[in-house]
Amino acid sequence: MAKANKKETVEVEITPEQKNYQAHIQSLTAKISQHQFEIDELMPSLNMYKQALEQSMKEQTDNITEEK
Repeated sequence: MAKANKKETVEVEITPEQKNYQAHIQSLTAKISQHQFEIDELMPSLNMYKQALEQSMKEQTDNITEEK
């Protein structure tokens, strides 16, 4: 026969130090989320400039090769 698992609920009072930890966790989580959003916005622009530089350098080297 299976035993019924009874869990006792215990209420504890959060200390000021623990409240401070919670506040830091919430603040840091929000900041990380905001920065991740900004990174997601910035990455396509960064990639565009990288591709533009690569294309420009390729064209430059192609021109040098054609001149020889």
